[in-house]
Amino acid sequence: MLYVATHGTKQPVTSHQIAREQGIPEPYLRQILALLSKDRLIISNRGPQGGHSLGRSASEINLTDILMTLEGQVTSVDQILALPCSIQVGPQHCVIREVFLGVKKAVDQILSGTSLQDLVDRQQVILDQDISVPADLGLPPSLLPVVKS
Repeated sequence: MLYVATHGTKQPVTSHQIAREQGIPEPYLRQILALLSKDRLIISNRGPQGGHSLGRSASEINLTDILMTLEGQVTSVDQILALPCSIQVGPQHCVIREVFLGVKKAVDQILSGTSLQDLVDRQQVILDQDISVPADLGLPPSLLPVVKS
């Protein structure tokens, strides 16, 4: 979506172009584009002048729209919340549930409040100012969970 938003403003971009530039196998990309097209986030046209463009302006598409279309959910927190509370207090008084409800609310606010246009604009700032985005939050190894077999 970000690629289409940044490269498809003047003319549609082809699936071949997206696949090549983004390193996505074209058959898999076509499946993704079909889902996005079904929900009208992408408009796909066949033919020599065909390609893919946004179904509406980038400022009208938020990250929740995209994730719901592609994943059917925003985060896996919903799956955690669907699990029964196994501590003895029950689900009405479960502190674990309370924490994950807070996580869900925060994630939902960020994703629904972030438009595709916000990403386009921020990407340009990152490139213009040569900002390095870390690969992770940088937790020291001592804070990582230890799995014992």
